Amino acid sequence: MAAPKFHSLNALLTSNGSQLKLLTVEAQRLVGLRDAVRRQLPPALASHCLGAELEAGTLVIYMDSAATATPVRYQHRELLEKFATDNLRCGTLRVQVLPEPPVPPTAKAMAQTLSNAVRQILEITAAEIGEGPLRHSLQRLARNRNPRI
Repeated sequence: MAAPKFHSLNALLTSNGSQLKLLTVEAQRLVGLRDAVRRQLPPALASHCLGAELEAGTLVIYMDSAATATPVRYQHRELLEKFATDNLRCGTLRVQVLPEPPVPPTAKAMAQTLSNAVRQILEITAAEIGEGPLRHSLQRLARNRNPRI
């Protein structure tokens, strides 16, 4: 069996006919389009532009929040004129808000345990308190926490 032939990452990304080359070219086109859109947006909004795509004469601008998308929607006519001067030929403009990425699940909290000394203090305190809800709470706390080993 012949050993696989390894190439540099740059060679893989730029080899003719490669799917990776097509993806690389498309990614570069989208980055260029996003940069062109950012140049035409007001400075306060430019950094909030996450991306853009142009299909069938419709320019879709992706913003990071509704608060930054709303001013862009209000300025759509002026922006279409600016895009025309930057050779972005589009007839309509849509602004969309990208949803927040899902929050990764957090690690489960470890069960809290009581040392034997604390458990004894709770039991002694509960025994010395008269009958009532505090006594029952202290007894339940001492009983339900796993002892440390």
